[in-house]
Amino acid sequence: MELFTYTFVQYAFFGGTAMAILAGVLGPFVVQSKQSVASDMFAHVALAGIGGALVLGFAPWWGALPALLIVSSLMWWLQDSHSYSPDSLAMFFLSGGLALALAFVHVAKNTTFSFENYLFGSILTLTKTDIVAIYISAVIVIALVWYFWYQLIGATREPIHITPHNNTSKIVLLVYFWVLALVVWIGIKTIGGLLIGALLVIPVLTVCNWTSSFKTLVFGSVIVSLLSMILGLLVALFIDIPPSSLIVGMAILLFIFQTLVKKFVFTS
Repeated sequence: MELFTYTFVQYAFFGGTAMAILAGVLGPFVVQSKQSVASDMFAHVALAGIGGALVLGFAPWWGALPALLIVSSLMWWLQDSHSYSPDSLAMFFLSGGLALALAFVHVAKNTTFSFENYLFGSILTLTKTDIVAIYISAVIVIALVWYFWYQLIGATREPIHITPHNNTSKIVLLVYFWVLALVVWIGIKTIGGLLIGALLVIPVLTVCNWTSSFKTLVFGSVIVSLLSMILGLLVALFIDIPPSSLIVGMAILLFIFQTLVKKFVFTS
């Protein structure tokens, strides 16, 4: 229990809890919109922002935020034109973001910098400033989701049916992209850009066959996401395995467990 007296452990659980709740809340919208790849796309865009911040001499993580908000707005604008499919746009920004990131890091000539902390997370190195930023962002995300709840359900369920004259629906879809960008921004600092998609999707898959409404799906996803985060962090404190891999591993185990229960208990 002495481990829990260390500040870095407390910060890891604070930041991880916020990340898990946000992933559980937003995950059902991401799965419903059939744009799960968008989280990976935003993660690569964030790398470009991080590289740009290195060139300009700013803190890398903070450089990712404006890049994410700008590209999420561009994604919304291009998708609204109906000239490009969502998956092709996601691939465009994904590959473009990675190319820019590599170019910026080369220009910065920072030999000590590594993308690894942002690709796979660095939840055990969170600072007080990071925690404050994460919780402010979490409050903003939850407030927006709560306020636009029904509009977001409609906008992500049938995005192709949004009519050009329906400005409210188009604005709600922009809010959705901004919210997803904020969650990815938190995710690259905690669980990592390459794994944030797993935390958004796997808890939803785990509970989708056990729920009968969207609200219960969100609630169940939050519970599974929190369990994965807490169990993964607890195990990481005692064995030398990256916390992010353990968190995703726990989510996968919970998915397998519910599958076995459904198959052998409820079908026998």
